[in-house]
Amino acid sequence: MAITTKFNWRSQEVIPSFLEGESAQELYSQTEGIRTGHMQYDPNTKLISGSTPFLAARVDTLVRPLGLRVANLRDLSRPEVMKLIQDKYYTDAPALVVRSETDPNYPKNNRLIRRILDQASRFNPKFPFMVTGFDAVQLEDKEGYGIDIVARDDFQVTEDERLLGKYSGSKFSDVDEQGFPLFDRNGSITWYARDKGLSRLYLDGDLGAVSNFGGLAYSDDDGRVVLISGAATSQKNFEQH
Repeated sequence: MAITTKFNWRSQEVIPSFLEGESAQELYSQTEGIRTGHMQYDPNTKLISGSTPFLAARVDTLVRPLGLRVANLRDLSRPEVMKLIQDKYYTDAPALVVRSETDPNYPKNNRLIRRILDQASRFNPKFPFMVTGFDAVQLEDKEGYGIDIVARDDFQVTEDERLLGKYSGSKFSDVDEQGFPLFDRNGSITWYARDKGLSRLYLDGDLGAVSNFGGLAYSDDDGRVVLISGAATSQKNFEQH
């Protein structure tokens, strides 16, 4: 019998990319006003370094019309994304976690909490919950971070008990359809959470899923926003169409 190519091939579910390539410079220019901390565009490597939930949300809004997205909570547990981040970087999802009406540890977050609660009021959410589907825009005044959160048409509120601080330190290896951990004491990934306030949601270099840090504007050179394309798209870098 002749050998053919009929094997059980395992295709990638998604194709990830950093903000790197020919269109990165234009993308960088369109995030003016919401870049905070250490962020820069390197013209030699054509790479944008740095990551915050604000940058992730703004980029996500800009690339959605192209059929792309910024890595969400579900994407952060995909092996394609974890391989990019492990031992080198961290990356934020375009998401925020709200656990109370005020933030006792990060009072700078209180203005944003009020804005989120106002925009989420139609869902009548109960704490804790995650919000997605929002843009980040610059404010004229500098109260808080000088950045506002604006709900998009796909704005969504997701309540989940696993966002409670009592689950911080729990282990998992698998996630559900939304990306929340399926806890398993023998798991290899650690979930981090806290009891109060507003938090970002990111994957760190140790592959921990972190939702206990309220410093939303913090960014360093190890930050990398990750773009996601479907497996049917062969592009490896962000390309403007």
